[in-house]
Amino acid sequence: MISGQTSWPSCSARGRSVAKPRNDSFSIGDQIVWRQNEDKFRLNKSRDSLLAAVSDGAGGTGLFCGAWAETLVSRLPGRPIVGINELNRWLDGFCLSFRSDYAQRAKSQPVKHAKFVKEGSCATLAACWLSFLRGRAVMRWLGYGDSQIMVFDRTGPRPILTTSYPSTLSDLGRTPALLNWKDLPDKAKLSTGVVTLPARATIAVASDGIGQYLLLRYLALHAPGASNSKMAEAFSRLAEGDSKLGDAIRAQRKQAQEPFARVLDALRQALKSDQAFLAYVRARHREGLLANDDATLLLIDIDTTEPPQMAGSGAKQPLRGSTG
Repeated sequence: MISGQTSWPSCSARGRSVAKPRNDSFSIGDQIVWRQNEDKFRLNKSRDSLLAAVSDGAGGTGLFCGAWAETLVSRLPGRPIVGINELNRWLDGFCLSFRSDYAQRAKSQPVKHAKFVKEGSCATLAACWLSFLRGRAVMRWLGYGDSQIMVFDRTGPRPILTTSYPSTLSDLGRTPALLNWKDLPDKAKLSTGVVTLPARATIAVASDGIGQYLLLRYLALHAPGASNSKMAEAFSRLAEGDSKLGDAIRAQRKQAQEPFARVLDALRQALKSDQAFLAYVRARHREGLLANDDATLLLIDIDTTEPPQMAGSGAKQPLRGSTG
């Protein structure tokens, strides 16, 4: 976990990852393999920047997907990846070594080795690079697959969703794009962007299950008054349809109404320990609000609002923070 509670400008960040509430298994030949948590995340904070990333290893395809997800987040550069050419160059730096290392590990098990060589290893990637300069925060981001990035503006009386990746609800119901060491990434499936953040903002980076929960909870509490009218309209339309996403929306609508700020506060508390986060995930799963999936969530709170006593002083303060 990374956290910081400081004077202006301030930035605090916490992240947790837990295995799915109910475990399951798959077969490789005659062998039964119980799934482990294949989500991985990274939080790196420096004096004037922060890197946050989530990768969801897609264990239903290929092998060593958790290790591949760990490789993706651990190898991320300190500067943003802004396009397909940079993404390709970055992947070229370690794809062959990953294949060589893990092919060797599977060499003694022919069925496992064949599956690895044929299918590779698959994972999503959602990454944010935050920079802080002259009291402002800028976020550059990258998304490949269905891991999610959301920005909530907290400068008003209630949090407002201002940035969301994937950008439409229908994207959440599609088979996700996946990065694989054996395949070139698809330019059409890569999304990048840059956002100047509100003075007070919360950024969420999440694997798909808990990210979907957070987004749908927001829309259930704010639609049709949400700032993203197209997403609010899709939320209402999908609620009438026969789909897993429609079921999830209807389950959210049945829950008691509460301020969305309280949802964010509950998640901040849950992220204080693995045990608390696991309890939160299991409770939402029992309520039918969260799919049986690994859950990884990073919450980053920033405040670049100048305190009253500093107003007009012209003083420039560096970003401060501590890692714990």
